[in-house]
Amino acid sequence: KTSLSLAKKYSYFPCGRATSKIMSSSTKTIPPILRGIHATPSGPSLLHQILTSKILLVGSGGIGCELLKNLALSGFRDVEVIDLDTIDVSNLNRQFLFRSRHVGMAKCVVASAVALGMVPPLILEDDGLDDGGDCDETMKGVKKVASYAPHHGNVCDNSKFNVPYVQAFSLVLNALDNVAARRRVNRLCLAASVPLIEAGTAGYLGQVTVIDKPSGTECYECQAKATQKVYPICTIRSTPSMPVHCIVWGKELYKLCFGPKVEESMLFEDEASLRAEREAEENEEAGENSHSGKETNGNASNKEDGENGKDSFEGELEGEKSTYMEHINNLREHMGIGSPNDNSIQIDESKLRFVAHQSLTALFQTEIEKQIKMDRYKTAEKVPIPLSSPDLENAISTDEIPPTEKDTYQQTQIWSRAECILELTSCFLQIARSTRGGENKGMQPPPEFDKDDPLAMRFVTAASNLRSYIFQIDPIQSLYSAKGIAGNIIPAIATTNAIVAGLQILQAFHILRSRLLKGDAKNNLKEVCRYIYCLRDTTRKGYYLQPTKLPDPNPECFVCRNAVISLVVNTKEWTLDMLLSRVIKKELGFGEPTLMVGGDIVYEEGEDIDPTEYSGNLFKKLVDLPSGGVGHGSVIRVEDFTQDLEVEISVSHRDYWVIKDKNENGRVKEDDREEIEKFEIGGSKPTVTSAGKKDEKNDGAVAGTSTKNGYKQDKNNDDDGDTEVVPTKENCDTNTLERTDVDDDDDDIEIVDTDNSHKESLVSKKRSREEESGKNAKKSKVKLIEID
Repeated sequence: KTSLSLAKKYSYFPCGRATSKIMSSSTKTIPPILRGIHATPSGPSLLHQILTSKILLVGSGGIGCELLKNLALSGFRDVEVIDLDTIDVSNLNRQFLFRSRHVGMAKCVVASAVALGMVPPLILEDDGLDDGGDCDETMKGVKKVASYAPHHGNVCDNSKFNVPYVQAFSLVLNALDNVAARRRVNRLCLAASVPLIEAGTAGYLGQVTVIDKPSGTECYECQAKATQKVYPICTIRSTPSMPVHCIVWGKELYKLCFGPKVEESMLFEDEASLRAEREAEENEEAGENSHSGKETNGNASNKEDGENGKDSFEGELEGEKSTYMEHINNLREHMGIGSPNDNSIQIDESKLRFVAHQSLTALFQTEIEKQIKMDRYKTAEKVPIPLSSPDLENAISTDEIPPTEKDTYQQTQIWSRAECILELTSCFLQIARSTRGGENKGMQPPPEFDKDDPLAMRFVTAASNLRSYIFQIDPIQSLYSAKGIAGNIIPAIATTNAIVAGLQILQAFHILRSRLLKGDAKNNLKEVCRYIYCLRDTTRKGYYLQPTKLPDPNPECFVCRNAVISLVVNTKEWTLDMLLSRVIKKELGFGEPTLMVGGDIVYEEGEDIDPTEYSGNLFKKLVDLPSGGVGHGSVIRVEDFTQDLEVEISVSHRDYWVIKDKNENGRVKEDDREEIEKFEIGGSKPTVTSAGKKDEKNDGAVAGTSTKNGYKQDKNNDDDGDTEVVPTKENCDTNTLERTDVDDDDDDIEIVDTDNSHKESLVSKKRSREEESGKNAKKSKVKLIEID
C-alpha cells in the first residue's frame, strides 16, 4: 500500500478517469512499471514468463550490478546470484549497487539485497484499489514475495554448482571476469541444455551472445582463447626489450627484497643457480654450432678442446660470485625482513641509506658492467648503459624528497633516474620503519606483489623505469601506466557495462518469447537471438551496435562437437601424471577424467572410484602404460561424465624441440623449458610410424603453439621457470568475447546425482559410448592398414 501511494504521488498512474479505467481492468495486479510489456500483443504471456522464470546470474561485479538492476526493474522475481568476490574500494566508481560502507562485504550478498528492493511490488486484490474479481491470468503461479538469493562461493565448486543445479533454471546470465569460470559455466549449461547469455566488456568494446546446445549455436570454447603470456627467464634477467619485461623484473626484485624467501625470486643467485645458468649458455652455444654445420678438426681435437673448456668453465665458476646478493641480504637484515622476533633493534636511517646505496649500485651499475664484460650484448642493437654514480648518490642524500611526497605529485608523471632512486630509497625506509619502529612495529610487508598496494606499486614503477633507462627501452612508464601493465588492467567503463547488460536482458526477452511460438520456430534461438558487438567507432551506417547471426559450432570443438585433438609430446619422457595435470585438466579442463588406451582403462576418477586403483600408472612413462603404451600414432580416449564430455586425443611423438627467440629476430634455438612445458595441441591426426622417429611435419613449429583450426594457442605456463606477464584481469569487469581472453586453469565439475534416473542415464550413456568406441577403433584400424 505504501508503494502504491508513492506511485500515485509521483504520477506513475494517469489521472482522472483513466486511472479508474485501468484500476478496474485486468491489469490492476500488474506493477505500473511493467504495464508497457503487458500492453504488447504477446505481452500477457511474455510477462507471465518473466514473472515466473527462475534466473541464475553468475557474477555481480561491473556487468553483474547492471544486470541485477535490469532484472529487478524488468519484473524477474526469482533470481540466484553466485559470486566469490568481495567489495573493494576500486569497485565503487562503477559498481553502483555498492557504497563505501560495504567495502569488505560479499558482492553477491549486498547486490542481491539492493536489487531486491528495486523489484516492483505486486498489487494484490486486498490492497483496496477495486472491488475484487478474479486474479489476472498473468499473475497465476507468481511468487508473492520476490527472492534474490546470493551464493558467496566459487561457481567451480563441484559440491554445490553442478548440472542438476543448473537444470533448475530457465536461463543463465554470465557476468564473469575470467576464462576458468566461463568455461565451467559454458560446460554446465551445455550438459544441462539451459540457454546461456554470455557477455563481456573491455574498455569501449563489448559483446553479447547466446549459447544453446539444442539450437546448434557456437559454444564459448568453439574459438581459441589467448593464453597467459610468459617470457623466458633469460629475457627478464638479461635481455629485456619491452617495458613489460622491465615491469616483470621489478616485480621479481620486489620479491627478492621483501619476500619471505629470497630463493623464490627469479633474481636470486647462488653458486648452484650461477652454475645452471652458465651450463645453459654453454649448451645453447653447442646447439647452435651443431645446427649451423660447423666442422671440427678431428675427434682428438674435440676432446682436448672439450676438456680445456670444462676446466676453464669450472675455474671461472669457482671464482664467480653474485654482484648483488650479499648486498640484498644485508639490506633485508637492516629492514628487518624475515625477522619478526627481532624488533627491538632501532632503525639507523643513515646506515640504511648507505646499505640501500650499495644494493642499488650493485643492481643497476655493477651487474650491468659485468654483463657487458661477458659480451652478452655483442649482438644487441643497443648496448645497456649502467646508471651513473651521481644518480646513485641520491640514495644517501637527505636533501631531496621522492616525487610521491611532493604536493604537486600526480600518478601520470614520468620520473627521472634520480627520482626513481629517491623513490626506491623511500620504500626501503618505509618498510624499515614498519618493521623496526613506529606504531606498526613488527609488521612485515606483503609477501607478494599487489598492484593495489601503494608501496609495492611505487617500488615496481621506480625499479622498472631504471631498468628501462639502462636498456634504452621506450616509453618510460608513469605509475598509472605501470599499474595497468603490472595488473593487465583494461580500464572499465561503466557505460559499456550498462549497454552490454541491457543487451543481455533483451536477449533474455527473446528467449522467453521464443517459448511461446509454435512449430519449428519454438525454442530455436538461432532465429530470434543475435550475436551483438558494441563498438567504439560507428559502422558506415552510423551504428555503435552491430548484430549478427549466432555462429554455428566449430566442427573442431572438442567440448560441443567431440572432435579429435592432436597432441605432440615426448612419449618417452612424459608420465601419465604430467599428461593429466598439464594437458587433460589444465589445458582441456576435464574435472574427473577417465582415460582409456586400446579399450582398457589406465586411469579413472570419480565419486565411487578407489584413488589407489590406478595410482601405480601415474608415474609411468606414456610408452610404458598398459595395453601397449602410448606412442606415436596412439589414441587416448578421455571421458568426463560430470561434464557430459568426451574426446579422443591423437598422440604424436617428438624427441627434439626448438623455439623461436623473439629477441634474436626469430632465430630458432633449442627449447630449454622444462619437459612438462614441451607440448603442442593441434595439427592433423598422424599416421602410424615407428615410435621415436621425429615428426618431420611438426619439427619446424614453435614448441608450445597449437596449430589446429580454431585452437591456435600459446601453451606456455607460469608453473616453470618462465614468468607470468598477464595475470587474471582483476580490475577489468570481464574479458571481451573476442578471441583474446586470458586462459586460466580450469577446474573440476562434479554431478551430484539427485535421482537414480539421472545416474542410470549416465551409466547407460557410458556403456553405449564404450561400444561405439570399439566400433570406431575397428574402423580406424582398417583405415590405417589402407594407408600403409
